Amino acid sequence: MLHFYYGVMGSSKTAQLLMQRYNYQQLGLRVALVKPAIDTRAGESMVYSRVGLKAQAELVLENGHSAREQLLWLAARNACSGFEYVFVDEAQFLTPEQVQELADMSERLEIFCYGLKTDFQGNFFPGSAALLRLAEEIHEVPGGLCWCGAKATMNTRIDPEGNVIKKGQQVLIDNQQAIRYIGLCYKHWRKGISHA
Repeated sequence: MLHFYYGVMGSSKTAQLLMQRYNYQQLGLRVALVKPAIDTRAGESMVYSRVGLKAQAELVLENGHSAREQLLWLAARNACSGFEYVFVDEAQFLTPEQVQELADMSERLEIFCYGLKTDFQGNFFPGSAALLRLAEEIHEVPGGLCWCGAKATMNTRIDPEGNVIKKGQQVLIDNQQAIRYIGLCYKHWRKGISHA
């Protein structure tokens, strides 16, 4: 089954993924941890949560990689032979083709994808749009709050002075630019107010 867990920046998506993966491993279940190559915040193959949890990904997917071929290659390696559970972090960065391949493989694998639903402009990421179309189970990761205390529903790009940025390329990784991302409620995102 293909699962999609989405939430805004700061809702602890990666922390929940890593805890769920750990719990499965403690039960003796064989799991594979996957991340898109574009996420370089903590290094090429590190899955990292801002609360401090981290783990080494067994598979790093480039945009042009076939998710199916890469997972079959991984399964053939001794260390991961026979895994039944796949955890994908930053799933919004998957290509629609990779999501389709995961959906096709989900008859025999449990695949848990965690990521953002929309970008800083409120538009779907291609990977998220494909997951919303193809995932059999879709869950919102709760907990993201705006600075005002309301539920955060919008991912927001801000500059070092706290100004809300609403123009620019869809993907800018926050460790490579003088920007950061926060969750805001729709009202404060629309008005461009990132703090009290």
